[in-house]
Amino acid sequence: MTYMRPQCTRCKHFIHGERSKGIQSKCKAFEEIPREIFFNEFHHSKPYEGDNGIQFEPIEEKK
Repeated sequence: MTYMRPQCTRCKHFIHGERSKGIQSKCKAFEEIPREIFFNEFHHSKPYEGDNGIQFEPIEEKK
């Protein structure tokens, strides 16, 4: 079985939650990230209903 890291964790709009404290991960586009996006069934480089015009933008790597 191959594991693919969620696209969200590579996006500059992602806000990490703390599962141990019951805080869900979210992002600037969604209060609750849709399952299709989080599990890479839909690549959020395209508009998705309810994303407030915010799509995937990769985190810039530090040089």
